[in-house]
Amino acid sequence: MIDNIYKVGLYCRLSSDDGNVGDSESIITQKMILEKYCVEHSLEIIDIYVDDGFSGLNYNRPSFQRMISDIEIGKINMVITKDLSRLGRDYIQTGYYTEIYFPTKHVRYVAITDNVDTLSNNNDIAPFKNILNDMYAKDLSRKIKIAKRQRAMNGYFIASQAPYGYKQDPTNKNKLIIDPEAAQVVRKIFDMALDKKGSTIIANTLMSENIVNPATYKSLNGDTRFDRYIKDNTFKRRGVWIPATINAILKDRVYVGDMVNRKYEIENYKTKKVVKVPIDQRIIVCGTHEPIVTQEEFNEVQKILESRSTKKVHDSENFFKGIIFCANCGGRMVLITQKERTGSSRCFYKCQRHRDNIARCPKSNTITYNTIKTIVDKSLRSFISTVKRNDEVIELLKEELKKNTNLNINEGLLKKYKTRQTTLITIIRNLY
Repeated sequence: MIDNIYKVGLYCRLSSDDGNVGDSESIITQKMILEKYCVEHSLEIIDIYVDDGFSGLNYNRPSFQRMISDIEIGKINMVITKDLSRLGRDYIQTGYYTEIYFPTKHVRYVAITDNVDTLSNNNDIAPFKNILNDMYAKDLSRKIKIAKRQRAMNGYFIASQAPYGYKQDPTNKNKLIIDPEAAQVVRKIFDMALDKKGSTIIANTLMSENIVNPATYKSLNGDTRFDRYIKDNTFKRRGVWIPATINAILKDRVYVGDMVNRKYEIENYKTKKVVKVPIDQRIIVCGTHEPIVTQEEFNEVQKILESRSTKKVHDSENFFKGIIFCANCGGRMVLITQKERTGSSRCFYKCQRHRDNIARCPKSNTITYNTIKTIVDKSLRSFISTVKRNDEVIELLKEELKKNTNLNINEGLLKKYKTRQTTLITIIRNLY
């Protein structure tokens, strides 16, 4: 095949880790290199795909996926990047595209500065470069994590947004200063808690006084990340306070002037899964900013909260979790265990929205666990009894069972799985 029969897609990528945003100089440079290559080789450019600010470990990039779609429909049959790392930094995924996907789709791939061209057989170095690119991403992730932990140990504020009641110091982004308006609400919440008011009563009081919740407050004060709370006209988004928010504020040590960092952490640099860090493993530095409440007040509130807490132990399995909904508002019903004076427990389902705030759903629509279990149990037994008495159903079930246990089908499936196994072994060997 000669060069000028190819329909070329140019792919450019720049990671946010490179310190550039927008259509940066690096993207422009990549385009220039790729376009020059096409001119020199008389190649027709069909489209240019640009992912600016996307990690090489993420293959769900918008333009990358658009390029894959164009390959599927035959719009392009050649992909050119500046180097292998622009395609991606996960050596397994990148190897899959260069060694398996592109050849399967009859797509020629060229990485200019790495001298990789799938039209040539001289690409033995490509897998090793993919591994080095992956190692670079892993090393960068490790260094960033170490740097963040060091900043946290120094008592710096490193979160993406300031906690409710505070704001970032304009002269020092690593320090918190009090936000007078929000701090007044926080002070009110702690005062009510000290007066033995429960979180539901506190939430209802704030609602009755038309005090918006933290997310709405931040949106009204220019934080565009929470704009959905004022743009959405549903009641759910109109600054509703819920007990969980109240409890989170009452338990946060930030309000006594302590900086609590590393509450969450990325578990793996490839999966990017965020996990909650246990309290005893978090990084806490005392006295980093001005407190809203005293340590004595905070400790007293913790004692009050602990005295109210009960173990969430149900008498039976929560079989109906996530499948029972309130007939009034459509919200999820939650299982609640309530201790009786006799010492026994009563389990019942109640509307979650009503439980959090009666303004969201005026009806509790409670139903005991045993009641609904009896109803479902009776229905199932009735259905099974009907089936057992129906000869046609029995015969139908027998026929289906024969189909599922047919030896020829099982042999066909076994052959199919063995073929797939062989394919996977080949893929792994090529990647290795």
